[in-house]
Amino acid sequence: MRSIAAAVALCVCVATIAPADAVAAELQARTSQAYDAYLDRATRAFVSRVRTPAGASAPADGVISAGPAGEDGIISVPGGLVHHWVGRTLLRGVTLEHVVNVSKSYAAYDTVYKSILASKLLGQEGDTYRLLMRLKESEAGITAVLDVRSTVQYFAPRAGVVYALSNADEVREVERAGRPDERLLPAGRDSGYLWRASTFTHFQQEGDGVYVEMETLGLSRQFPALLGWIIEPIARSVGRRSVQNSLQEFVAAVRKGR
Repeated sequence: MRSIAAAVALCVCVATIAPADAVAAELQARTSQAYDAYLDRATRAFVSRVRTPAGASAPADGVISAGPAGEDGIISVPGGLVHHWVGRTLLRGVTLEHVVNVSKSYAAYDTVYKSILASKLLGQEGDTYRLLMRLKESEAGITAVLDVRSTVQYFAPRAGVVYALSNADEVREVERAGRPDERLLPAGRDSGYLWRASTFTHFQQEGDGVYVEMETLGLSRQFPALLGWIIEPIARSVGRRSVQNSLQEFVAAVRKGR
């Protein structure tokens, strides 16, 4: 799964509807620190849960469940918003090895995920991968194109379980994408669609199938003060739908390559 760094497209999709006027924003130190603290707590909770031997609470075969992973999915921090969502599914008739291999097929991501325009593996050292992806999402008449450099680490704490932690090392908004005069805006000094992004994924063999869980976190600018009450419920709906779509695309790729 996008590890599965492409799942940050979820956060892009949520955030594109936030700043309706698309004016410039700047990531503040206090906002970055608040996100880091939230990310640290979320990472430790995820790793603790995955590393504790227990049967996965999986939906029925092929059914995708999605919802908030923290509070109501959108958490206010000083100067920004954290978008935190989780999706789960169970795939019967596949092996853990096959599912993990599909998740690592980074060069093919642009053929699997609609929001990915290009994907490139920059390097690999053991179970650590460095990626560059160009993402594009549109919502409510606003389009965001982002170049995201990420580091993905895979872990196998015990037989039948693999998990991955993906963190964006740099998120750059692309201005005039695809044109001869396109340019990358300075990180943290752009429209505020997506400043930070992380993804946790959990794969676990369950009988003749594999349980798959994807948890995504992203940091964006705040909603406009006078429009937040309108935008926030839409953003929640988009966030849930984006997780579902990501899992559906991943499931299709797994089934196709089986």
